[in-house]
Amino acid sequence: MAGVLEKNDFSVKILDCPLDYKQRRKVDGNTIKIGLSPEEIIKTVDEFKPDVIGVSCSFTMFESDSFEVIDLIKEKNKNVKIVVGGAHSSANPEFILRNKNIDLVVIGEGELTMLEIAERIRDKKNFKNIKGTALIKNKKFKRNKPRDQIQNLDELEPAWHLLDFKKYFNHPDSFSIAMRSPSVHLITSRGCPGNCVFCSVHTVWGRKWRAMSPEKVISQIEYLYKNHGVKHFRFNDDNLTLDKSRIIKICNLIIEKKIEIKWDTPSGVALWALDKEMLLAMKKAGYYRITIGIESGCEKTRKYIGKNFNMKNVMDLIDYCNKIGLWVASFFIIGFPNESNKELNETIEYILDARINFPFIFLAQPYPGTKMYSDFASAGLLPDVKFASTFVDSKYDSKYFTGDQLNHIRAQIYKGFYLNKIKRYLNPYSFYKEFLSKIRSFEDLRYVYKIVKSLVTSFKY
Repeated sequence: MAGVLEKNDFSVKILDCPLDYKQRRKVDGNTIKIGLSPEEIIKTVDEFKPDVIGVSCSFTMFESDSFEVIDLIKEKNKNVKIVVGGAHSSANPEFILRNKNIDLVVIGEGELTMLEIAERIRDKKNFKNIKGTALIKNKKFKRNKPRDQIQNLDELEPAWHLLDFKKYFNHPDSFSIAMRSPSVHLITSRGCPGNCVFCSVHTVWGRKWRAMSPEKVISQIEYLYKNHGVKHFRFNDDNLTLDKSRIIKICNLIIEKKIEIKWDTPSGVALWALDKEMLLAMKKAGYYRITIGIESGCEKTRKYIGKNFNMKNVMDLIDYCNKIGLWVASFFIIGFPNESNKELNETIEYILDARINFPFIFLAQPYPGTKMYSDFASAGLLPDVKFASTFVDSKYDSKYFTGDQLNHIRAQIYKGFYLNKIKRYLNPYSFYKEFLSKIRSFEDLRYVYKIVKSLVTSFKY
C-alpha cells in the first residue's frame, strides 16, 4: 500500500508497533502488551500529522488491541480519518464499525482502495461509494460494491526504504527458528481455490489464485539479498506451489543466479499440488523445511474440513521429503465443533506415529468469515469470550470437550509425540532415515536446537 501511495505522490509512514519487542507492559496477571507505548504512538502521529491512518485488524484475537490504538488516536486527533483493514475486518465490516471512531473499513485488498481514499481526502471529496469499503451512513451500515482484484501483481512495488531493516533483523523472529539470519517474509501470490472450513483468508485475497512472475519474485529476492544481506526467506503464500512450472522456474533462477539462501514455507504448501520433481527442485534451490497441512488423521474430519486427499499419497511424499533431506513439519487442528472422542483419537494416533519431524497443533477457532463459525453458532457453542481465545489457548468448548480439556490434550499430544520419537529413534535405521540423514553441517545441527527450543514453549499444561 505504501508503495502504491508513494508512486502517486503521497507521503507515507509505516509504524509497526510490535516491532519494539523489548518494550513490555503488564496489563493483568496473564497479559503482557509488547511494542510501542501509547505515548510513543501519539507522539509519532503528532509529528507526522497524517490526514488518514490505516490500522490493521487482521486477526479476531487482536481486535481489542486495534480498537485501543484507534480510540487513542481519535481522542487526540479528532479530524484524522481512520481506515481499518485485514481478514477480521473484511469478514466483519458491520461488526467492526460498532467502534464509532472508525471512518471506513476496507474489504479485501488494500492497495487501490487506499489510493482512492487518499485521493478523495486530497481532493476534499467524501467517501461515498468507494468500491471495496463499508461505512456507517445516516446511522445505517452500508457495504459498497466490491473492488476488482489486482491481476498483475508485478505492478506492485514494496516501499522497502520506509522500513528500518536493522530493527527487523534484530528481532527474535528473524533468527529464533530460521536456519539463517537475517530473514524476511515474502508473499508472492494471492488467493486460494481451497475451501477449508477454518480459513478466513479468502475474505481478503479471494479464491482466485494470482501470482507474481518468477522474474519479479527473483528481483525482490535479489534486491534484499544484495542490498540488505538477507540470507533466509520465509514464503507466506497460501499456495506457493500451485503452479508447478512457476515454482520450478523460481528455483532454477535462484540456482542460475547463484543466490546462496535458505528458505521455507511457514504457512504451508498445498499437498494436492506437490510432486517429487517439484520438491527436488525446491531442495536444490535452498529449501530446507516443508510444512504441510494434513490437519487431521481422521478421514471423516478431513472431509468436514474440505481436504479429501489420499493419505497414502501423503505418506509417500513425506517419505520422499525425508529421503532428499527436507525437514518435515505439519499442521494439525483439534477441537472441531462436532469432533467426537473417537475421531480425535484417530488424529492423536496418527500424529504420534507420523514420520514427520515437527507437528504444529492448533485448536479450532470459530473465526468470523469461516464455515466453522456458522457450525459453532448452530451448535450453540459461541459464548462471549471477548476474543480472548486463541488457537493455542482456546476458550471455546466443542460438543464433546471443554476448552480447558482441549488445551490439556494439545500439550499432551506434543509430549507424546516427542516421547514416541525418542523410542522410535532407538532403531538406528529410523533414526538415520528420519533425522540423522538431514544433519549434514553445523548449520543443520544448530537449526535442530533452535526449533526444538521453540517447540518446548508449547508444553504449557
